[in-house]
Amino acid sequence: MSGLFHELRRRNVFRVGIAYLVASWLLLQIMDVIGPILRLPEEVARYVLFFLAIGFIPALIFAWAFEWTPEGVKRESEVDRPGSIRARAGHRLDRAIIVILALAVALLLFDKLNPEAGSGAASPEAALNGGEVPEVAARTALTAVQKSVAVLPFAVMSSGPDDDYFADGLTEEIINALAQVPDLLVTARTSAFYFKGQNLPVADIAQQLGVAHVVEGSVRRAGDQLRITAQLVRAEDGFHLWSETYDRRTEDTFALQADIAEKVARALNVYLDDALRERMQWVGTRNVEAFIAYQKGIEFYERAHREPNQISLLRQANIFFEQAVDQAPELVDAYQYHSDLYSHILISQASGQLDGEISDRDVEQAPAALKRDYERATRYGRTSGQRSNGTYDSSMIFGRWRGLDLLSTETAALPGCEPALWLHLVAPLSSEPEALLGAFRRMAVCDPLRSRPMVHTVGIQMWLGRAAEAIGNARQSLARKEHPSLSRHLALALALQASAEEAAAAANSIIRNESDLLLVKSMLAAIAGDAESAGRYQEAYLGKYGPNDRETLVLEAARGHLGEANRLAAAIDARPFGHVVLLQAIYDCLCGAPFELDATPVFASLLTESGFVWPPAKPFDFPLKEW
Repeated sequence: MSGLFHELRRRNVFRVGIAYLVASWLLLQIMDVIGPILRLPEEVARYVLFFLAIGFIPALIFAWAFEWTPEGVKRESEVDRPGSIRARAGHRLDRAIIVILALAVALLLFDKLNPEAGSGAASPEAALNGGEVPEVAARTALTAVQKSVAVLPFAVMSSGPDDDYFADGLTEEIINALAQVPDLLVTARTSAFYFKGQNLPVADIAQQLGVAHVVEGSVRRAGDQLRITAQLVRAEDGFHLWSETYDRRTEDTFALQADIAEKVARALNVYLDDALRERMQWVGTRNVEAFIAYQKGIEFYERAHREPNQISLLRQANIFFEQAVDQAPELVDAYQYHSDLYSHILISQASGQLDGEISDRDVEQAPAALKRDYERATRYGRTSGQRSNGTYDSSMIFGRWRGLDLLSTETAALPGCEPALWLHLVAPLSSEPEALLGAFRRMAVCDPLRSRPMVHTVGIQMWLGRAAEAIGNARQSLARKEHPSLSRHLALALALQASAEEAAAAANSIIRNESDLLLVKSMLAAIAGDAESAGRYQEAYLGKYGPNDRETLVLEAARGHLGEANRLAAAIDARPFGHVVLLQAIYDCLCGAPFELDATPVFASLLTESGFVWPPAKPFDFPLKEW
């Protein structure tokens, strides 16, 4: 062996191997930098790596069997030992290795000192998972990834009664098509539509969304004739990478939106195989009237979550969602939106609330309607994530809890930007709450201006006892978008960080709704150990807004009244869908278990087969609550 080792050294095989590996690594790093500049397909780098790997062994064999001489390349056996120049060649290889290593170090230093150069910037998702950057601000704090795009709502250049909805539908279908491309980060609808009607520079919009490119365009309709313009803009310099004007008939809309999406993907150097191209063409709906009705439904749905007359607006939304799915049953998201009315009806009933907009007939029909929506959402789901979300939501709502802890963890881990609707509620009982938090972090990457990931990220962080993180994220989110749950979370987190004065000031300044303010003030007083003030605010709430057993249960638990908390929990448990309301009470309390399990036999039986943890961990100590 020593003789073989000596011969390998003499023939410079080791030096050739080291030089080959270092040079190969440097070549790949250079390609990583210049590839995006020259718009080289990703396959080029893979081919180079493949050929470099194949060439390694032949290079070593060549070094062993041949030698460079002044007369050219000769077989090693043909070279006289006294006349060999291998030693000089070895010294040259040493110098070459040193030069290559110096270049490599220079490249690494350049990449370190210039994070915006090439592809050295970390992806938003990687930074989010690392926890170094607050979730809701991650998209603006990081350099946008190269292959990222937001499709802004297309401007309407005509005045037909449904032209605005048509343009929104076209925009959403382009988003849906691009979202099928796994190598492309696409901003979801809610965040992209946040800028509708705002005359902001493209660079500012891209910075807020954390994307490198923006698609914008316009729509003009005249009868069955369409004129649609679209352009892909690079945000950093406003350069148009692609643009086109289409003159088509309305019946050609779907081929047109697929063509726009495909050309945008190609302009961003994304490889599209036949299967992916076909999936992009067939995603969404093929019915113009269906997606116009769907857009109208979304308009009422979003108003319902901003205005007090929620039930009546959800009824209006459902009229349009029903029109949409009658013509296009494959519109999966329409079933999720449609189910929201029935969820509110059943939860209000189980909470003991008196809502004048909800009739006995509504309560009677809601379970069957809700079940139908979840079944259809699962049946028509295009992806494993959509189908799994439908299965999880249905199981949680309808009390099929066998193995629900494992199902919630598996559902949270699935790729995609839309976690299950009710996923957050099981965080206090989950054996893997970090997995649930990760699902909402991923959602924040895709949909950074949507309230849902902001609210549930902060809520789960509170349950994990991370009040400081929750405060930072809540403040950043509220600076961009108001939301009552974020305001409540911020006030409670400040109080739990032993800053009662700051918590009270925050509550008075950011909570707009009087009912929410009374509830939060009662909780703040309980956290401060002031039982009398907590009770006074609770009585004021109930006196003005009527009974609400869920909110009252949370307040009684925070005040340490175990007997009354158990009584309320038992009353909720005895009602249909009471298990969902009890989950909401646990989630809102932040105080561990707000009631004893013996008081809730239905909930206890579900818990037994779920795999969930009981009692939930107590993230914070409430001075009046001794259990």
